[in-house]
Amino acid sequence: MADLDERHLTALRSFVLRARRIRAHSLARDPGLLVKLRNPQFRVLLDPATGETKVLLDLPPEEQVESAAARVRPLILNDEDTYHAKVMNALLYFGQKASLPETDMSTLREWKKEWAKINPRGKSLGYYEVRVQQQGQAETRISDNALAFSWIYGDVVHADPARREEGQAFGVEERFRAAIPVIVRLMTVAMVTLTLTEQLRARGVLPDLGDVFDEAVVVPDEPRELETRVYVAEYDEEGNIPPAPAADEEFGEGWKSFAEVFGGVKTPSQDQQGDDPTVSSHADSE
Repeated sequence: MADLDERHLTALRSFVLRARRIRAHSLARDPGLLVKLRNPQFRVLLDPATGETKVLLDLPPEEQVESAAARVRPLILNDEDTYHAKVMNALLYFGQKASLPETDMSTLREWKKEWAKINPRGKSLGYYEVRVQQQGQAETRISDNALAFSWIYGDVVHADPARREEGQAFGVEERFRAAIPVIVRLMTVAMVTLTLTEQLRARGVLPDLGDVFDEAVVVPDEPRELETRVYVAEYDEEGNIPPAPAADEEFGEGWKSFAEVFGGVKTPSQDQQGDDPTVSSHADSE
């Protein structure tokens, strides 16, 4: 039983860290945009005078969706601790162990079903089908789901030639456009599952998961100032610098503090000589 508990705890710890990265993604900061992207839309423009018709597609930058794909990918790999089925089984396990009310257990089971609808190998339609016929060749058809994972596994997180070949005839833009709602759907379900996990934790249903809810999971965008000590040294004629000390030792002969060299702070010997040291090109810090 202890081993089973630990296996479920491992899945939840891994998921929380990954889902918090997903929640911090730039796409997730605009819930309205997520709703819009999850439901594919386009505008039809008609020129009444000429009858010319155009379809206008408003897509997010590919790099932004590509980075989101990288963040959600471990959730759909069944050999990862973060695999969605392992996470939902863990929540159901601890919910049952804590005698969670049936309404709450039913909610967890419904979201497990939502996860199961996302099938990387699925060929069925999500929203639409794409058809193409090149001159002298038979018509080729593909579902939006197959096209989406052709982009995900053929163009982005892998270079799977079979997956890419499956969507090759339709072009990278069609592959990308099909992938957007799939990626956004994964992000949305992941964030809902994270919220459910947080709620169960607050109610005391889950065992202690450690510091996974507080640990830093992304690097902030803004500039950062780190207070530290910086030391510099000169290269010798053979291009070597003095040995750097161990982390718990002080810098020794040949090393000077950055402030001493560049900040006008002089040592007694420098006061006597009146000369400034020449620094070649190396700096170290601790």
